[in-house]
Amino acid sequence: TQRTRLQELSRTRDKLAQQRKANQMMLEALPDATTASLSTVLQAVLTSLEAALKELEQAMATLVAQVAPTLLTLKGIGVVLAGTVLAEVGEINRFENVHHFASYCGAAPVERGSGKNTRRCVNISGNRQLNRVLHLMALTRLRWEERTKAFVAKKEQEGKTKRAALRALKTHLARELYRTLQASHLGSPSPAPS
Repeated sequence: TQRTRLQELSRTRDKLAQQRKANQMMLEALPDATTASLSTVLQAVLTSLEAALKELEQAMATLVAQVAPTLLTLKGIGVVLAGTVLAEVGEINRFENVHHFASYCGAAPVERGSGKNTRRCVNISGNRQLNRVLHLMALTRLRWEERTKAFVAKKEQEGKTKRAALRALKTHLARELYRTLQASHLGSPSPAPS
């Protein structure tokens, strides 16, 4: 299926990106006295990894365009993140509502405490890949989008810490992602939005 293919592409791309980063660090850490041949070999490996990454990203772009091209209209999400979302979510109609989806993403705050003391904490469960996508979307939007900056500033004025404001933003982004996926009609009729 397309989801299985996207999972393979997404996970393989992540592993290759880690290898590329490790090789770049190795190349940068080489002592000046290193032979030119070793440096050339490492550079060839890097070039090969970059070519493989481009090929994987092109394959992901093709699948994302077939399955849910509207994901690419969201600010802060590109082909790689869209492919990750589709690979990890599967059918959006398996989620009863937006709250279940946010919880699955690990973006729904959890109340913890005892007695009279309760507080909202980070949800450490959920799909870590989707949580990473939401985190990267949030950081990108904080850098470029005024509306997002205003959202976080408002949360901070309400007394939230920077981390708590970012957590609230991730919950907001999970809802936006859910609505976008529902609108894409991934394979079957979607439930009514809640």
